[in-house]
Amino acid sequence: MGIESGNYDAYKYNVFTLHARYNRPVFDAFMEPNTLYITLLRDPVTQFESSFDFFHVGSNLEKSSGVVLNKTQKLQLFFEDPIGNWKNLSSTKKKYSYNDQIWDLGINPANIDKDEVLINRTINELDDRLDFVLINEFYDESLLILKKMLCWQFNDILYLPRNQRGSRADLDTNLTEKIAKWNYVDTKLYRHFLKNLHINIDNYGPTFEDDLAAFKRMTSFLYETCVSHTSIGKKRITYQKGSVNYTNDICQRSKGTLSDCDFSNGYVLTLDLGLVCAGITSDSRSLNRHIRNMMKGIATTMRPLHK
Repeated sequence: MGIESGNYDAYKYNVFTLHARYNRPVFDAFMEPNTLYITLLRDPVTQFESSFDFFHVGSNLEKSSGVVLNKTQKLQLFFEDPIGNWKNLSSTKKKYSYNDQIWDLGINPANIDKDEVLINRTINELDDRLDFVLINEFYDESLLILKKMLCWQFNDILYLPRNQRGSRADLDTNLTEKIAKWNYVDTKLYRHFLKNLHINIDNYGPTFEDDLAAFKRMTSFLYETCVSHTSIGKKRITYQKGSVNYTNDICQRSKGTLSDCDFSNGYVLTLDLGLVCAGITSDSRSLNRHIRNMMKGIATTMRPLHK
């Protein structure tokens, strides 16, 4: 408000949650001061398998073999000569089939992958610049840490999983080790921030396990309500206090469209379930035109952490 349209130098934002390669000078140029920077990492083995499948990295190998290959066979064929096969890929496929998580964090892995000291220094630099890194394999645990860090409520971290694939390649120990070695920089990056997460969990306090159990009950309830469309009145929860088991309806209508939902042991949320379901199941992917133009303009004058 109060800024002339197109005056991008004066645009400042509170939240930026889009797919974008990390470029701190660019982001700092349009974010409010003291912005927190948060990202998420995934086990490099499953991340590589996912990218390999999504970007059809093995399609040329299948064509050259002359036979139809399943997902596992394409991976096995790729790792018969990973360097040679990788060099024959398009530039896009190259980016997303070799240490793609460090790439997304603004660093070209080819510039650091031969130097152990530089790898460690780069990871430590990222650790200094990023305020928190969630771990996909510990997503609920990560969200609890984030909730506490930002003084949020459980309402603020409710979610539903989306875009899940129906089938994946079968990865035996040999193939898993090859993928981890091929993505060595990402593997080190992941292990560093996984260790950080467990430190945060240890420092969370005595309520962590109770909070985690309650949160899992909440997300399960949301799935049944918003996806399975089970009648709210039929949802009941059984929990234990001392040696006594209790059973009660989860939600009771309060005012207007709001329901008080009791997940036991004092975990009560007041929710507009219609609004919640609409919010977490919507699929709007539009991007404001002004944001696109602003990013394009700023990016031409800034450089990432490493070229």
